[in-house]
Amino acid sequence: MEPSSECRPIVVLIHGLWMGRWAMWPLARRLKQAGFAPLLFGYPSRAAPAANAERLAHWLDEQNASPDHFLAHSLGGVLLAHLFARHPDSRPPGARLVLLGSPLAGSAVARGLAQWRLGRWLLGGSLEAGLAGDVPTWTAPNTLMLAGTRPVGPGRLVPEALVSPNDGTVAVAETSTPGLTDHRCLPVNHFALLWSERVAQAAIDHLSSGGE
Repeated sequence: MEPSSECRPIVVLIHGLWMGRWAMWPLARRLKQAGFAPLLFGYPSRAAPAANAERLAHWLDEQNASPDHFLAHSLGGVLLAHLFARHPDSRPPGARLVLLGSPLAGSAVARGLAQWRLGRWLLGGSLEAGLAGDVPTWTAPNTLMLAGTRPVGPGRLVPEALVSPNDGTVAVAETSTPGLTDHRCLPVNHFALLWSERVAQAAIDHLSSGGE
């Protein structure tokens, strides 16, 4: 028997660049099947991460219940870094977090794309204290980072930017930062982090046990 919605731990899901809430549907479905209550946050990803962190803080205040955990893909993890730096009380003391390929150390591919006029337009404000670097220090305990090692993705547009191993968009080294509880690599590309069964199960295991 599945737990009632009132008993389900709430997990806030945050998408990445050029995506919307729809990108998190596969993970939301698996989380719901595992006994969680997923909440999907959408935001204009070309805006500055700091501004989107304020949008997220306001959105969290509007919810009927406080979230228990957070799961973010790519740029969504950068947004969370800003949120916790600006609003530390937005993270409950027992919260568990899962980041999927989030470039907390900045993105060499984004910096390469930003050298082109079209690339700067496509990335917009996401570069500001975000994909270009200078992301706030990660302060949330009990965080699992899952990074991909299948090098298939838009990073091929700037092949000199990506070092191995990488997921085709973000290098594994760019997902590493002090403060993470655990850092694991899986043989998927950047976008398969959203629908891979192995990724989903690793996330569910961490959210269920705190990685202990």
